[in-house]
Amino acid sequence: MAGVNIREARKTDAKKIFELMQQQAAEQNTVLPSHLTHEAVAEGGWGPAAVFMAFVAESKETKEGELVGYILAHRAYSTWEGRAMYIKEIFVVPASRHSGVATYLCKEMLQVAVSMGCSRCDVRVDKANKAAKGLFEKLGAKNLTEAEDWHLFLMDSKAMTEMKARCKSKRPSQVRQAIPEDMASVMAMIQELADYEKMSDGPKINAHTLVTDSSPDTFFECFVAEKDGTLVGYVLPYHTFSCQGYGIYMEDLYVKPDHRSQGLGTALMAQVAQHGLTLEANHLEFSVLSWNTPSIAFYQVMGATNITTDRGVQLYRFIDSVMRKYVQ
Repeated sequence: MAGVNIREARKTDAKKIFELMQQQAAEQNTVLPSHLTHEAVAEGGWGPAAVFMAFVAESKETKEGELVGYILAHRAYSTWEGRAMYIKEIFVVPASRHSGVATYLCKEMLQVAVSMGCSRCDVRVDKANKAAKGLFEKLGAKNLTEAEDWHLFLMDSKAMTEMKARCKSKRPSQVRQAIPEDMASVMAMIQELADYEKMSDGPKINAHTLVTDSSPDTFFECFVAEKDGTLVGYVLPYHTFSCQGYGIYMEDLYVKPDHRSQGLGTALMAQVAQHGLTLEANHLEFSVLSWNTPSIAFYQVMGATNITTDRGVQLYRFIDSVMRKYVQ
């Protein structure tokens, strides 16, 4: 890879990263949202509440160190496996493609994931982007959209605001931020959700893991629904950043069967929307198995769009063994 240096991105790279985002959007015949600026990129990566991490490919052939590619990712979480990473953006300028730049960018980011104790790394890919699909498949990532039929859903800021307003005066029970003492009950509900999804042996973490990974500035937050002193539901979100700006991802939303159809799911989801809007997130994302039609119907009523079917977005995943084998 002569003439190119892969290094960790710095705050001074924010403007050039933003320019690469613009170039990528132009290639895809789209435009970046007006709220995304190079100042927003700098804030998202290096501000007081930084969300993402990034590596850049820097040309050695120009005095100013021109950037010819970048990769952007943020921390994520799995209620089955614990710490995770989510690669949201990877782009290499046309003149530097087919030279290993994208591969080395991925290697650096996966190395970080392994060093952070992440058990997996998810990647979003447009179905039409055959080059990206080929790259991730070559590196060992599994297409979960095809293999397990996971679909990605998205709510924009308008839908988030409307849901928040609809639930403002209708919360039938207490919805609050979880505390460490709640995590044993949350873990029990995670197992109930795995049973419902017909994957009972999925969860590999425990309540102690949840306490450790939900401490300030770590991997996720959690909100619970409480009724008569008993926890009957939970939702687990984490913060995201991409070329669409700040976002929030909902890893799990669960309400115990005996307490469904009482507005609890809506109240929990509204809490996530409220939390995201407070942090200036402009979208909410989550994944759903295609056979889970009751949940899909609920999310669609809430204003969510299936971006897997509507936009061709697919989900790929590097599992732990693949990540470790690759970076070694």
